[in-house]
Amino acid sequence: MILAIDLGGTKVQAALFHQDEMTWSVTEKTASHTLSALIEQLQQTIVQAGAQLIDGKKIAAIAIGVPGPVANNVMHGSAPLGTQDDIDFALYIRAMGLVGEVPIIVKNDLQMAGYSEMFRGYGREYQNFCLVSLSTGIGVAPVLNGQLLEGKLELGHQVLAPDLSPALRCTNHANCWVALASGSGIAARFGKPGATSTEEIFATVLSDDDIAQLRRYNAQGFGTIVNAYDPAAIVIMGSLGLQQFDKIIPDAKELAAFTTNRPLPVFLKTKQHADIGIWGAYYVAKEALRSF
Repeated sequence: MILAIDLGGTKVQAALFHQDEMTWSVTEKTASHTLSALIEQLQQTIVQAGAQLIDGKKIAAIAIGVPGPVANNVMHGSAPLGTQDDIDFALYIRAMGLVGEVPIIVKNDLQMAGYSEMFRGYGREYQNFCLVSLSTGIGVAPVLNGQLLEGKLELGHQVLAPDLSPALRCTNHANCWVALASGSGIAARFGKPGATSTEEIFATVLSDDDIAQLRRYNAQGFGTIVNAYDPAAIVIMGSLGLQQFDKIIPDAKELAAFTTNRPLPVFLKTKQHADIGIWGAYYVAKEALRSF
C-alpha cells in the first residue's frame, strides 16, 4: 500500500491507496508551525495509517507534498508553514523507526498535484499544459510532452510592477504576482473590518476598476507562462481561481498583449478540487516504486 500525505499550511490530509483505490483518508488542522509539532503530527499520521493495515499488508512507499520549493527531497523554506529553514522530512520520519527502508518522496505540493492532473485530469487530453494554483499563493506546474517539469519553479514571485508605490512586500522582494493578485495579496491590499475573506472582498469591496487591474496582473503573469512553456491549456486550481474564475482570468485579448506565442491556450477549471494533492502524491509514489 502507498501512504500519501498532503502537508499544507492550514490542513494535513493523509490517505492510503491500494491498486489505484483510496482505501482510507483523514484530514486534520495543521499543527503549530514549529518543526517539532509538524514532525509529531507526521508521526501520529503514520501511526494512524498503520492501524488501518489488515491482512498482512504493509506500507510500500510514502509520498509527502509540502508547500515550499524542494530539491533533492529537502524542502527549502515554506511561507505557508512559517519557516525559512531547510527541512528533510524523510530523515525525521526514518528516525521514528516506523516505516523501515521504504521509499519516502518529498516534493512541492503543486508539483504533486500536477501528477494528479496528468493521470486523472486534463493530462488525458493535453500533452502540454500548465497547472496553475491561484489561492493563498500562486504556483505553476508545467507539463511538457506528457512529462512534468520539476524543480524550484517560483513563477508566482515574478515581479510585475517594480515601480509600484507604496511597495507590496512579499518575503524578500516586493510587487510580485503573489503580492498583487493572490488571495493573501488581495486580503492585504483590500481587506477591511467585516470583509477579510476573499469572497467578502470580491462581494463588497472591490470596484470594477480593481477587478480589471487584477485581470491585467493575471494576464501579465499568465503571459510569462505562455512565453516560457507554450501550453495548449492552462488548468486552474485553488480556491481563489475556482471561485472567482470568471472575474479574474484574462480573456484572449488581455492575454495576447503579453505574449507572441500563438495559438493562445484555453483556460480550464480542474475537476479534481480538494483531493488533487493527495492523488498526486499517490501517483508520485507509484512511479517511484517502479524504479525502486
